[in-house]
Amino acid sequence: ISILGTTGIVRPFSTASWRASVMQAVRVAAAQGEQTIVLCTGGRTEKGAITLLPTLPEVCFVEVGDFTGAALSVARESGMKRVVFVGMIGKLTKLASGLLMTHYTRSQVDTGLLADITAAHGGPPEMVAEIRTAPTARRAYELWADGALLRACGDDVCARVADTLHRFSAAAGRGLSTKAAMVDFTGQQVVAATEPDWVG
Repeated sequence: ISILGTTGIVRPFSTASWRASVMQAVRVAAAQGEQTIVLCTGGRTEKGAITLLPTLPEVCFVEVGDFTGAALSVARESGMKRVVFVGMIGKLTKLASGLLMTHYTRSQVDTGLLADITAAHGGPPEMVAEIRTAPTARRAYELWADGALLRACGDDVCARVADTLHRFSAAAGRGLSTKAAMVDFTGQQVVAATEPDWVG
């Protein structure tokens, strides 16, 4: 695979190697006695997560990419207790709909779910309809922000993400305590979360 990051430079990665590095990073944190692992989708979200949780040591923050399931399994097997997932709306929507494989070629964003969440929080019918047919989750984010629904709908997405992560970890044994936060597209501001005091 090739990863096109924010630098615009294509960097080739072996999928197996990346998965192994994620699992190793979680094991290293556990070996150092850490009980919390913070899974981030990339560099920008990792920076946001470090700002959000400044008391945690750097080893707790892992750029998980699309290997959320592998990271969760290792965290549980290693005796960790808490998982925090920090991401942008696209990856979070996939997790909220119950998908742990979030790579763009392996799963699609369920904009129908986002439309249902919009309706549940009082979004007008025209907004619900546009989100249901939107090509990306980003459009839902933009409409929520314009319509003063970002916090309510974003919190709902985060709660569903935390539920997905907990259910996955519990299905294989001991369930982990799970939390989630949504950051904006700069990665610097938390706009929604399972913890109200994280948003600001």
